[in-house]
Amino acid sequence: MQHQRKFLQRIMHNYFMDEWRGLLALEALRDHGTVTLAAEVLRLSPSAVSQQLKRLEHGTGRTLTVQTGRTLTLTPAAYALLEAALPHARALSEQLRPPSTSGTSLTGHVRVAAFTTALRAGVLAGVADLRRAHLRLTCTLVEADPDRAHEYLVRGTVDVAVVHHWHGQPLPVHPELTHTPVAADVADIVCRDDDPLMTSARSFEELASRDWISTGPGTICHEWLCHLFAQAGHRPTIATHLTDFAQHVDAVTAGLGIALVPRLGRPDLPDGVAAIPHPSAPKRMLATATRTNQAADPAIATVRDHLGEILASGTHDRPDN
Repeated sequence: MQHQRKFLQRIMHNYFMDEWRGLLALEALRDHGTVTLAAEVLRLSPSAVSQQLKRLEHGTGRTLTVQTGRTLTLTPAAYALLEAALPHARALSEQLRPPSTSGTSLTGHVRVAAFTTALRAGVLAGVADLRRAHLRLTCTLVEADPDRAHEYLVRGTVDVAVVHHWHGQPLPVHPELTHTPVAADVADIVCRDDDPLMTSARSFEELASRDWISTGPGTICHEWLCHLFAQAGHRPTIATHLTDFAQHVDAVTAGLGIALVPRLGRPDLPDGVAAIPHPSAPKRMLATATRTNQAADPAIATVRDHLGEILASGTHDRPDN
């Protein structure tokens, strides 16, 4: 009898997960407008998303999308299905997750998203540590900026996100998510050691006249740099846009300008380059985030806490200059 029950549970789980994937694909199409963008959010191929939508249509017996030019448009039946089914499907998805146990026998699969410098500063090693310590715990990892990581969490495509926001700017509001503060990551000005800034007063007016190296427009760090100067009535001159903070140091070394680099994202500085305090001591606040209804899950909590401890240790260990 017990064997029969397990067999039926397995069938129900497999059937539900197929429908659940279809609902997530439909939701992503609704929110992003194209199959290509939906596939990017779900980290699938466009053909896989299309197949999931077709299976959902077949399973529900409803026409859920129509072709409009080169894009798919949701039908009224699709909107009604998402409104009625998605909340219940999310709740059932949590119930069907494999149970976790405490101690070294943790069991489950935890999906992690983290921004680039956090990956380099300890998340990669932390995930490897967890795999070695808990042989029945599996973790997958994806690189994502905080906005995208929050989106993945809300959609249920990751379980733990390592995120940040700059102090002085409001933390994005996500009612379904719980944030656990980790540490403050101070940012310093990186310049050549023969730069006049090494001995000058470093006023905002003087800094605004210099060539800056920053991440690209629309990124959190770029927006923060502009916000920082705007508060003082100035606008920075951004001459070079580079994605990675290690590249910022390379650009400073080459003489392309100066950069504001968080200590967590700062590699060892080469000879001839120095880090000096910014007049307002800007810092970004690091945090881990989980869905609120899963925050107490033993496997998720273990991954969240371990990654938080590693990053907190990393920020404390970074030198001031």
